[in-house]
Amino acid sequence: MKFPQIPHRHIDISNTSGIPHTTVNNNDRKRKEPANMSSSRLHTVHALLDGYSSLSVDKMTERLSNDFTHHVLPASLDMPLRNRDEFAHHAGQIFSIFDSFHMVPLTMFEDDKQNMVVINARMEGILKNGAEWINECVMMVRLSRDGQQVVAIEEFVDSFKAMEMKKRHAPTMDVRTSDMAGSAKEVLFRNVALST
Repeated sequence: MKFPQIPHRHIDISNTSGIPHTTVNNNDRKRKEPANMSSSRLHTVHALLDGYSSLSVDKMTERLSNDFTHHVLPASLDMPLRNRDEFAHHAGQIFSIFDSFHMVPLTMFEDDKQNMVVINARMEGILKNGAEWINECVMMVRLSRDGQQVVAIEEFVDSFKAMEMKKRHAPTMDVRTSDMAGSAKEVLFRNVALST
């Protein structure tokens, strides 16, 4: 099966020349051209990544459209599709277990035709218990026509690391003294672990 060539711009953020550039790939034709770092899509995506790093739900959601959706993949994790409010609530739960967090983009691909940016990112954080958390993800971010708002995110997470976090950082609890039912706490930490 042959897949069609889709023109995209690769933002090489590891470029050591100090001059940002993109590589345009269109049917095996490659050329270097200056990156337009002020494009609406890239500006919006960088604001989104800064929002993740801020550990502020308000900052992270300020660029999300009203009809925003977020889906954690792969499907085998059986994570629900979340709307804007559900995602904000979920983000608050995740942020609450971190003292610091940084979403560091390693590679970005901007797809003009689909109005999408694909990001391979490294997640670096310090949990409230002092443990270091390092993970990575791939996010496919679909934007509004004007590039000012994030319409949808499909986020592929490292399943192994997600399960490791669940095992290592889920609290031990005594249901008799808990103010939250054990099953509710388990769901909270399952969701937190699988999304970070």
